[in-house]
Amino acid sequence: MIQINTNTACYSSTYINKSIIQSATIQKRDNFYCFPKHIHQNIEVYYFIEGFCKMDIAKETIVAEAGSLVMILPNTVHSFYLDSDVSCKFIHIHFEPSELNSLFIKENEIQIDILTLICSITNYYKLIPNEDIISLLYSILNEKNSTDLFSEIFCNLHLIEVLLYIVKRENITSFFLSPKSEITPRYVLFAFKYIQKNYAEKILISDIANHLNISSRYLSKLFNEATNLTVLQYLNIYRINQAINLMITTDNSLTDISLNVGLGDVQHFSKLFKNIIGINPRKYKKLLIKN
Repeated sequence: MIQINTNTACYSSTYINKSIIQSATIQKRDNFYCFPKHIHQNIEVYYFIEGFCKMDIAKETIVAEAGSLVMILPNTVHSFYLDSDVSCKFIHIHFEPSELNSLFIKENEIQIDILTLICSITNYYKLIPNEDIISLLYSILNEKNSTDLFSEIFCNLHLIEVLLYIVKRENITSFFLSPKSEITPRYVLFAFKYIQKNYAEKILISDIANHLNISSRYLSKLFNEATNLTVLQYLNIYRINQAINLMITTDNSLTDISLNVGLGDVQHFSKLFKNIIGINPRKYKKLLIKN
């Protein structure tokens, strides 16, 4: 495990007392409760105190039992339901990730945006937290319901601790910050940034590889090792996520949205959207309006 230098994990242009956590509550559900498939740009954290539930997350179904923590990432289709009359009690925290996108780890001259890294690898994380993290979650609850001047600050700092714990526990940085392969993370991180900057235009793997002066095949190998995705798969997921953002924040037609995210053919866009999200974009837009 790579040791993180605490002097290099910091805020940059984000007020430490800004309201980042939108809600933090203890909730209870029972009697075959069901919240249907939905999506949002926030990150949700669940810690299950009693009972269990099922969640459909993207194309996977998981069982979340007492003692487990589930973090669902932005733009991920998910649902929450009980398939029995047994009650389920849990801590539920909603927070706005964009306010923390200036939080970095730097090691071996490589700087990594923690949230971008977390959100690039998977749709959700499920783990068994230790007592320290459980204590932090309860502290967030207490501070969120307090009117003290420093409550928001403590909420944000506790949240950062929880995120860093997940980064450490899931060993996310082990590949990217490995001192034995400094060149590899540079290449993959460059690919992330290139896609994020140019996704609205036509992108070929060779475009990225040429900037790095390496072969497309070699870049594909490094990218797949780091993300378990091909460059094209990541590009498509990123484009669909941007399309969902436009569906949420604008009244643009699906044709315009398709063009704006680099998928000019609306039929191709619809097919790709359904393959990634599970339903076609027209039905999804209706779901957004309904929820």
